[in-house]
Amino acid sequence: MIESSQTNIWEGHWACAVLALNGVLEEKLVPAALEATIRKNLEKTVEEHPNEKQYRMDKEYAGFRDGILSVLVQRDQSCHALGHDVIYAYYILETLSRSKVPATAELYNAMTKLLDEFAASGPGYVTINESNIIIDPEGTPATAIRVPLTPAVVLDLFHNFQRPYQMEKGDMQLGHLLTHGHSILGLQQEFHEPGIVQLETSLFTRLDVLAYANGLENNQAEYDPAFTTTMSSPLEQPFWEQAFTDSRHGHYYKYAYSYLKLHQMAGRNPSDFRSFSRIL
Repeated sequence: MIESSQTNIWEGHWACAVLALNGVLEEKLVPAALEATIRKNLEKTVEEHPNEKQYRMDKEYAGFRDGILSVLVQRDQSCHALGHDVIYAYYILETLSRSKVPATAELYNAMTKLLDEFAASGPGYVTINESNIIIDPEGTPATAIRVPLTPAVVLDLFHNFQRPYQMEKGDMQLGHLLTHGHSILGLQQEFHEPGIVQLETSLFTRLDVLAYANGLENNQAEYDPAFTTTMSSPLEQPFWEQAFTDSRHGHYYKYAYSYLKLHQMAGRNPSDFRSFSRIL
């Protein structure tokens, strides 16, 4: 994350991908028979995206957690960069909470810089009529029904939201509903800070934008054969073999982790992967 803050904010995806793979393995979210293949994916990701420098184990910065959460909560009313500000923050805070690695001032400065740049980048584009368009959330009708977020609610929002195949192929919005929603819930569960609940606004704002974008799409064919018949399950070997070939900037790993973890949190058994197959 430190090096991403110095070069390209999107390179932080690879740090999140590594942490997602660790989460899948450490939390036993998949059958044991898949672990060797997942470790191959993890090793390949680390080898292909090495850090230039080693993390400096300096003195811990006492205000790290509260500072990061404060930055997020202050900007809760709109969505920034498809929710990547919340996603990056969750991955780092959750990792630090269960490790002995110190949260240093250097890492804090890097994370706040990333969050600032995500906020400055705007809400992120939506693919409409094969063009990438930025829709201002402030001028978008609030059509998504606001309810308190739970793991089951995030999964239901994901399963029930429909959009044309060519739109999803262009911008991968549905997968980010999973990772964004999972990250909000993870922060709430881990830290129990009252202000974190305000982050839910950003997820519903994104749903408003996506619903509005659907109405602007000229090609309203709801489904494409490949969009509905090709099954892709992270509980089966072919998923991880395909990810090893092309993880799509690490999204295979983050989507799988969020989908499986949300089911675990909701007490559900992930058995129908038709909706999940839409996002890859």
